[in-house]
Amino acid sequence: MGHTTDFVGHLDISPPLNAAERAYLEAFRWTRHCDHGGSPYDVRGNPMAPDDLSIERRSELGPGKPQLYCQWAACGEGCCLSFDGNEKFYEPTRWLIYLVDHLLGPDAIAAGVSHPQLAGFTFDHHLDGIIVGCRRDNRELFALVVQDNVVSREVMRRGDLEFGGFPPLAYQEAIDRENRDRDNRRRDSPAARAGGARPRLVVSRE
Repeated sequence: MGHTTDFVGHLDISPPLNAAERAYLEAFRWTRHCDHGGSPYDVRGNPMAPDDLSIERRSELGPGKPQLYCQWAACGEGCCLSFDGNEKFYEPTRWLIYLVDHLLGPDAIAAGVSHPQLAGFTFDHHLDGIIVGCRRDNRELFALVVQDNVVSREVMRRGDLEFGGFPPLAYQEAIDRENRDRDNRRRDSPAARAGGARPRLVVSRE
């Protein structure tokens, strides 16, 4: 089953990410972070390409990875980071800490690793801002607060499992309706009818 969390807000990135960093983080976002046996910083150029890993191996987390998918996305200008809008993001806090500690902040761990996909990284970024999340299963309301790369999670309203049996709130219904309409538009597009539409990547997430 699992649960979905709705997020609003963004984190400012200073200085903004460069083109190489933006491209890498986008590939990182779509990469399935299971134990492939290679470097923890390997990302796949084509996340839809099949691999030869067993089902068991595909479900085994890679070293240091908090979840199979990281759902933090950089904007096109590289000046902010936000939730990518897909469902079942269970480890937002730990992924933020990972991104800062391994890839973005000064003295990042990856700065001492010779990896060709990180050749354009500057490792000099500072993140600041607040993102508020509301879990749909228990309606816990919390804030992810980042001040100069220090990440903290603050609960503003404690969750209650009693809400799990309640119908969705109005804004949740609106989000779900828009997602269904978007999927229908994609399926009904000329490219989809011709068999040439790119599959929706979110279906592979677990």
